[in-house]
Amino acid sequence: MKHRLISLALVTILLFMVLGNSIGCGGGGGGGSYTLTVTGTAGGVVAVNGAPIPGPTMFTFANGTVVNLTATPNSGFRFVNWAATAGTLGNATAATTTFTMPSQNATVTAYFALGTLIANVPDASQPPTNTLPTPIPTNFCAPIAMANILEYWDDVANHANAQNVTAGLIPETVAEYLGYFMDTNNMGSPARANAGQLGTKDVDIAPGTLEFVSWSNVTIPVPAPPFPFPAGKLGYNWSVLTSCGVDYNATLSLYRNEIDNGRPLVVSFDYWNPVFGVNVTDPKTGELISTYTWGANAGRSFPPDPEEYWTTGDIGHAVTGVGYILNWDPDGAGPIPSADWVIVHDTWATTPKNVAVPWANWNCLHPVNL
Repeated sequence: MKHRLISLALVTILLFMVLGNSIGCGGGGGGGSYTLTVTGTAGGVVAVNGAPIPGPTMFTFANGTVVNLTATPNSGFRFVNWAATAGTLGNATAATTTFTMPSQNATVTAYFALGTLIANVPDASQPPTNTLPTPIPTNFCAPIAMANILEYWDDVANHANAQNVTAGLIPETVAEYLGYFMDTNNMGSPARANAGQLGTKDVDIAPGTLEFVSWSNVTIPVPAPPFPFPAGKLGYNWSVLTSCGVDYNATLSLYRNEIDNGRPLVVSFDYWNPVFGVNVTDPKTGELISTYTWGANAGRSFPPDPEEYWTTGDIGHAVTGVGYILNWDPDGAGPIPSADWVIVHDTWATTPKNVAVPWANWNCLHPVNL
């Protein structure tokens, strides 16, 4: 009888030990409940298990529960990624994905962004440094716009096929060299097509760029430039396309393809007379994007903007294309209409960094491929 009582006591103790390990908050990962907060940045709608949420929303789920998440961007925005403080995301870059609840509270955030934007592209402005010296340091938008791209590949992206192509010079000085090779203001290489006009002919942008890029202590352009070779410069074989098509969809498609592949490009417009609209902040990057609509056709700029003269279809205003936003209405129901917008870095100090203009009034595209 005594032995039987001892056995029952041992069983009772073991039962309490087993049950004790499965009772209480979060015990053993076996079904404890935790809070999941789901939210999204501005620019889209988030749904949890098929139901849209109005804003940051808290749920309670057991450890191990699989939650279905969907992110739908608004017009003009794109979905970027999901981020979670804990737990497991099925695919952080898929708009529709799953989340497995951990044994702790967690927050999941959907990030939206305005269109597509290449980060950290330089935004140099006229005039050039005038260190060569340059006889006429005005009308330098095309060399400055291309210098931004060369500096991007050399010093920002550190591309293997661009190391020291700028010889460590700042963009405003690189633009002086480019201005010679592009025959800007008809004061440069006699190999170009310019004939007595101010500015840079669209057809001279690509060949002038290629000559400067390939220029090294082994490859000397013919005719040779009338100034010393920049110490440390290396030369490369790139390709630069000049596309002057007028088809809206085809040219926008070419522009988008370059941006989608992370390649900034030079865009020439027939004239540059932007009228400021509104500032919008990208919810993902925090970058300020300043929208402008097109003013009346103009043949030249006026102070305080840099001096420039434009000829429709031949010499326009060149900028550095860095992004785009499709089918976007920047001020909602305001006076600015919905349109396809391109984001550019202008070459004027009087304009902000990210200038968004409707895709119209373009002249030529100059994509650069390394």
